[in-house]
Amino acid sequence: MAAVRDELGCDHRAPFAALYVRVQESLQHVLRDRPTFFTEPTWAARDLNAAFVSRYLDAYRSDRNGQPVPRAWSIAFTVARTGQTNAAQDALLGANAHIQRDMSYVLAELGLVAPNGISRKADFDRAQAVLDRAYEPAVQDLTRHYDPLLAAADARWNPVANLTAHELLVLWRHNAWHYAERLTAATTPEEFRRVSAAIEDNSATWDPCWPPYRYRATASYGTATAAAVGPGRRCPRRGPGRHRSCPRRWHQAASCGETERHASPAAGQATGFSSGADARARRGRRIY
Repeated sequence: MAAVRDELGCDHRAPFAALYVRVQESLQHVLRDRPTFFTEPTWAARDLNAAFVSRYLDAYRSDRNGQPVPRAWSIAFTVARTGQTNAAQDALLGANAHIQRDMSYVLAELGLVAPNGISRKADFDRAQAVLDRAYEPAVQDLTRHYDPLLAAADARWNPVANLTAHELLVLWRHNAWHYAERLTAATTPEEFRRVSAAIEDNSATWDPCWPPYRYRATASYGTATAAAVGPGRRCPRRGPGRHRSCPRRWHQAASCGETERHASPAAGQATGFSSGADARARRGRRIY
């Protein structure tokens, strides 16, 4: 993941890769400091993590090679090429596609129930602590390497009206489990296709605040000086393109409209949806 981040330089796809590097580091720290943190570590820290990372790398490489990618990823990559988002939006566009779309399929593929018959929801919820631990270092990385603007904002970014970035990540993970349950509960190919279509629609609709979805850019505040970034910046040259300048040009985002919440009767609620269909989890095959 670090190789992808470094390959991208100041490309607008880089902030999500930088965020992902911090998540992987956080996972390793949790496993080192608390080896019994997960009830089923071979699933939560190995199988789930490997399959999840693979989904992102597949989308990234397919897009790089000019091949089709899922709609949510297509939106994220297309918006990145416009160069008109700030680093928080860049990271959230990738996170939305990866969590709300990819994670639903990965969870269903691996199964929502452990071999002993116990739901894996508890370990899935525990993984939120891994994200929480990565959060502040990730914000610091985005500020230092991509957008000095973030240093003047709330530590949680507040990129979307009424929802902080942290709250969005929690909510999106609820959505992912919910849709994974629906995938595993599908009893016919047609029902499975309907759930899959709902996942694709939801992840595309949620793409944070970008036209023609929910975003309108307002005035540009220009390009911050290279001195604002300080030592260690990844993009030493200035120029019209993000890949040639560091920090990049950024735009102040307008507030988004209120967005629909799908995951839980109460956003942020610790409990998820019923897992009564877990026994029908599709194991051992890739689900699109």
